[in-house]
Amino acid sequence: MLQRFRDRLQLDGTTAYAIGTRLWQAFSGPITILLIIRSLSLPEQGVYYGIVTIVGIQAYFELGLLNVLVSHSGHEYAAMRKASGGNSTMEPDATNPGWIAAAARMRDLTWSSLRWFGFASLLYVVSALAFGWYALADSEVPWQGPLAVIIPVAAVSVALAPALSILEGAGCRDLIYRFRFYQMTIGSVVVWVALASGLKLWALVLASGVQSILAAYITFVEKADFFRSLHQATNQASDFSWRQHVLPMQWRVALIGLAFHFATQFFTIIVLMFHSDADAAPLGMTLTVTTAVQMLALVWVQTQFPVVAAHHGAGDREKAGTIWRHTAVLSTSMLILTLTLLTFAIACLPMLGMGLEQRFIAPWQVAVLGIGCLANHIAAVQGFYVMSMRANPLLRASLIGALTTGAAVWIGGYFFSTTGVIVGYTAAMSLVLVPAHTLAYLKFRKPSSPS
Repeated sequence: MLQRFRDRLQLDGTTAYAIGTRLWQAFSGPITILLIIRSLSLPEQGVYYGIVTIVGIQAYFELGLLNVLVSHSGHEYAAMRKASGGNSTMEPDATNPGWIAAAARMRDLTWSSLRWFGFASLLYVVSALAFGWYALADSEVPWQGPLAVIIPVAAVSVALAPALSILEGAGCRDLIYRFRFYQMTIGSVVVWVALASGLKLWALVLASGVQSILAAYITFVEKADFFRSLHQATNQASDFSWRQHVLPMQWRVALIGLAFHFATQFFTIIVLMFHSDADAAPLGMTLTVTTAVQMLALVWVQTQFPVVAAHHGAGDREKAGTIWRHTAVLSTSMLILTLTLLTFAIACLPMLGMGLEQRFIAPWQVAVLGIGCLANHIAAVQGFYVMSMRANPLLRASLIGALTTGAAVWIGGYFFSTTGVIVGYTAAMSLVLVPAHTLAYLKFRKPSSPS
């Protein structure tokens, strides 16, 4: 089915799988929501989304490195192709100094990142369990068992994440996006079966297990030869230095990523901690939908990011800029359209007479949240383009916006629950982040020739 869809629209494999993933998410999301409503009480729904948030603190251990790895890998991949005259980059060419140097840098980038994430995954287990036990301590829902299992399972995905980013940058985009499509489809079915079988919060554990198993399969089975060939390609020492080549961009991306995570990913936990499980439930379910909408809008941004990075690596800045402009317009237009449709759909729920509107926040709150999501998207698109050039991210503007948003969200949520979270988020994103970030982005682009 996906192949027919791909052929009809004349899409490349990567974009077809990316769109297929988001279309599946749009199709499966309502089914998952209905099963959650049917299987979980309102307090259980709040804890369900609370655990999702706790698992998501892995961003504090990835430290923004994955997109940096895609960018660096894309540049080294382009260098290897250029040195080999466009031939297969993993065919050893011991007589080509340019190919040997690029292959050695790719090898050292890979093993350094795997060591980094291996250690980070252990820290993640300890920190996520401690945070989860603290955040959910007052809940009467039995959450201890699912939380104790899901965190170590999710840590496997954390440990293997750099391998997938290296593959994405190194020309395996079709494979990676096919893998994500399988993750989404199989994971959804597993959650449906688990919820229908009365497993409640354990459905999250099974879904996380699917992600970790598939990540292990790609790394140790499907692309084992790729990583083996990197090790065997050359014994030459490289000029790669994590401190010199990765750390200058990484620490900036990490600061931005952590600040944005603090500002945007704890909405449900804030309401759950300071108010109640039942208060957190409608916000958690609504955020599931708005997050899916944002991810759908970012499909083209994420699929074109390694392509643009490769064009920059090959010195074709004009083509990179053209691709990115089209990508930005398409993704932003899709976000506006889908957020508008979502607000209308939630406003129509009372007409069904099934009480479904109680599981979501009010329509006006959805509309306000949508404005904040649009502001976040604009800043994300700008940030992706800067990273595709292996340039330092827009640190000062991003931190100002993210920290202001974080303060508004946490203070607003503490005093005014869901309304405080949403209004604080949108006001800070729209009035602080976007103006500051856009000025910094335009300043970054100004010295360059049009692209």
